[in-house]
Amino acid sequence: MKIRLSLFLLIASAICIASAQSTGSDPLSANRDTTVKPGDDFFLYANGTWFKNHPIPPSESSNGLWQIIQDTVNAQVRNVCESSARIAKALKGSNKQKIGDFFRSGMDSASLNARGMGDLKEELARIDAIKNRKDLVHVSARLHLVAASPLFRIGVGQDDRISSKYALFIGQGGLSLPNRRFYFDTDARAVGIREKFLQHLANMFRIIGYDTATASKAAGAVMTVETALAQASRKLEDTRDPVKNYNKMSFPQLASMMPSFDWKTFLNDLRLKNIDTVIVGQPEFLTALNGSLTSTPLRDWKDYLKYHLVRSLSRFLDDKTSGESFQFYSTVLRGVPEQKPRWERVVLQTDNSLGELIGQVYVAEYLPKGTKEKLIEIGTAIKKVYAERIRNLDWMSTAIRITGKI
Repeated sequence: MKIRLSLFLLIASAICIASAQSTGSDPLSANRDTTVKPGDDFFLYANGTWFKNHPIPPSESSNGLWQIIQDTVNAQVRNVCESSARIAKALKGSNKQKIGDFFRSGMDSASLNARGMGDLKEELARIDAIKNRKDLVHVSARLHLVAASPLFRIGVGQDDRISSKYALFIGQGGLSLPNRRFYFDTDARAVGIREKFLQHLANMFRIIGYDTATASKAAGAVMTVETALAQASRKLEDTRDPVKNYNKMSFPQLASMMPSFDWKTFLNDLRLKNIDTVIVGQPEFLTALNGSLTSTPLRDWKDYLKYHLVRSLSRFLDDKTSGESFQFYSTVLRGVPEQKPRWERVVLQTDNSLGELIGQVYVAEYLPKGTKEKLIEIGTAIKKVYAERIRNLDWMSTAIRITGKI
């Protein structure tokens, strides 16, 4: 939402002013916890009283001023969504019609629960129909278009060495757990997470429609596939070297690295045409993936793709599916005990998907008069100050200081 930063600044100022007025004291001083020695934990010393008075909500993993601001913004966006949804005959194609329809569809839990996996019936059937590696390539590309990111990461971005050009990036990925170490660490937490992940996988396959024995077998297959991908992945710290993780190569070089994967077909399915070079983050990962494509049975790849499809879209599905995904990814991995209420989840998704439209409605009906002009005035003043300071920098060349091109 384009106006979110503006709202954040306005609300933050209002909260600080209201706090000072209500207490009659400096909020920074009032929120200190003087029972903590600054030298032991300065953060708790400076903020401890605030956190004692504002415990972390059960549906969140943290709390703070920005969370309060986000809650205020959510309440305002909720008003936009609900008022739009109440319009019986909104003008077709109007912002309110689109916002109202989107929000209403997300709030209709009865229909979502009745349909269950029905909305993914065609996608699941497409995976079941895989008969060879060529089909596997087609379906993998389809999932990348729909929502999931199986096998590896791929995307278009600014070339790190030629900032004026965009490039195609390919890197290690395809994992369901946060990173490589979750598959191999031997501490009690990591072992416990893997056990719960297997349970979660089996639960998801039962939701898809597998019987108990088949679901357990499929869960093991997915774990095996992902463990092999994790084994071929670089450790997290090794992905931070921008030089070692920048490997530009020609398209023929990429194809020869993975002869078991038809890159031409895959990129055509993604509607990426005339690709002559790519930037590969971790070439050894693609080499290992090529081997897995030939050694892993197709039935295991089918289970792997099904899980990634359902997991990626679980928040849009019935309560049983979204609840199972939340229980593992939010409760087990992040320690969040409760799921946000449906209205809040739908408001956030509506804002993420239709933020520009919500912003237009908000500006027209909710934003205080003169706010836009005031923010433009502030922004212009900041730009002028920056320009003046840049012109007076002695370490920049004259050409850069004058043109502003760095």
